[in-house]
Amino acid sequence: MLDEKQLALEISDRAAACSIVLTSDAALRIAHHMRRVLEAEPSLHLTSISDPREFLERQVGESIEGAALLDPDVAGDMLDLGSGNGYPGLPLVACRPGLRPHLAEASRRKAAFLRSVIEESFPNGKVIEQQVQRAVDLADEPSFVVVATRAMGNWERVLPRLESRMTAGARLLVWAGEQMEVVSARAAWRRFRPVERRPLPGRDRSWIWSFEPAGTADQRLII
Repeated sequence: MLDEKQLALEISDRAAACSIVLTSDAALRIAHHMRRVLEAEPSLHLTSISDPREFLERQVGESIEGAALLDPDVAGDMLDLGSGNGYPGLPLVACRPGLRPHLAEASRRKAAFLRSVIEESFPNGKVIEQQVQRAVDLADEPSFVVVATRAMGNWERVLPRLESRMTAGARLLVWAGEQMEVVSARAAWRRFRPVERRPLPGRDRSWIWSFEPAGTADQRLII
């Protein structure tokens, strides 16, 4: 069994590399989530990464890199779209404690797993157990100050449809490669404008892309 206290120390060091200071409680919550994912993997197939060292960097570390793109004082509701195993959403809210996590996951078994993790470590969170494809699918949810997605299928079509569910000045975080340069030139993506992109350490041409709602339908997104 993984030692959560030791993991928490390593997670704190990884966050410090992004200029994020984690409380001991936040680091322990991220560590507990990581342990639960690795333990559940044989039955739920939550990740293809089994080595704890690689997992710490690829799942936890790369999620923390996303938190570095958010204002430390950001507060409100955060949507993790296609959450799967809870990355990047849960580390994001651990690093930015003003956020309340809403984890959208269509798989019944994965949603049940996420609920158990939330009950244990993120009591202000919620799991949205359904496929989110358009704004109407989130009609019963609040407006979001952060929307994040990583490795969700069809994200390039879905995300522009959700712009109306984001607050003014919200942030959209997308973990993607250079295909974003093509995707973001599409007409539908005029609804967003770029803020910045952050390279993922040790990954070739992979970034976290940060956008905000453009505010007007005719603004062109240029990167």
